[in-house]
Amino acid sequence: MSTPSSYTFPIAFRDVHYFALLYRANAERVYHHLIGTDLKPALCAGRRPMVAVGLIHYKDSDLGAYNEVILAIPVVPAKQDTGWKNWMNLYSSRQNRAVGQYIIHIPVTTQQSVDAGCGIWGYPKIKLPIEHQFGKQELHSTIFSTEHSPTIEFQGSLGISLPVPGMNLMTYSLLNGHWMKTWVDVQSNMRCRPFADVRINPLQQSTEMAREIALLGIADRSPLLTLEASKFSAKFHAPEPMHQ
Repeated sequence: MSTPSSYTFPIAFRDVHYFALLYRANAERVYHHLIGTDLKPALCAGRRPMVAVGLIHYKDSDLGAYNEVILAIPVVPAKQDTGWKNWMNLYSSRQNRAVGQYIIHIPVTTQQSVDAGCGIWGYPKIKLPIEHQFGKQELHSTIFSTEHSPTIEFQGSLGISLPVPGMNLMTYSLLNGHWMKTWVDVQSNMRCRPFADVRINPLQQSTEMAREIALLGIADRSPLLTLEASKFSAKFHAPEPMHQ
């Protein structure tokens, strides 16, 4: 398994095509995942917390080329204030940033990515076949089982796009029993697709991630917000303790 000593930080992702979709989720299920984490939902629409889905094609990186799907909860430390200002915090500096992603599922297509993600940052990566088809007006992604049977599909129209400022990222994760945060420097040509209608279809409820999508109440729903970066590069820094 990869460890921090196996790589030179920051770890670079040089050419990435990235979609981020935000869905309104079942509050009870979201809070269930945050029990014992000292974290709470950061972004809400009304009384419903958001969950984020990332559909990502890494074309060139220090971890090689691979596909990835992320299911995460945008969170802040439990003592942090909540409210609309957290949306603005997504553009804050490293010193002032509090909103980060707490990943609950993250299948990827290569063992190198699994080893690095688990060993360096504590991300819950597993290896599964994933296919992405990113068109100008349509998106179609599929996660397969280890037997190559489709388990989850993401499919829909994208609509018009509008340029928006790129933003850096942060994650929270549990590494060797310690809560950590990781800063990610991002350069991207990010665009918002305000009328995108990308639906999630859990085809096999026997899989853990498919069941989770159903429990979160995001299956066959339109996203509140869709962002795309077709030329995305990022530098992942070494994890550091969440509380300093």
